[in-house]
Amino acid sequence: MFVRLFVNAKSETEARVVLEKVFRIFSPILENKEIKKIEPYWKMDEVYIVEITMLISENQTESKLNRILECIANKWIRFGDPVTELLASDTTENCIFMLEGIKMINIQFE
Repeated sequence: MFVRLFVNAKSETEARVVLEKVFRIFSPILENKEIKKIEPYWKMDEVYIVEITMLISENQTESKLNRILECIANKWIRFGDPVTELLASDTTENCIFMLEGIKMINIQFE
């Protein structure tokens, strides 16, 4: 799956700290990961874009994935039927991030 994070950070080092927290949350089902990009977001000061790909272990249940997602944010918007994309954003009404430092996260199932 492809993951794009928008991270509240003043430096790449701070962005990597948040990224490591994301990796730890996914670790029970994570088989492989690759960082594609970490760079300042040109539209907003003190926000970094982090793009990664993650390979999830086979035979993972939707309920297990949902428990992991709940460790990141309490409200996710789902796109597609079946779901092909997830979005959690600090601009979504009543969306609370459990993981400090994230402004928005977009997950695309490839």
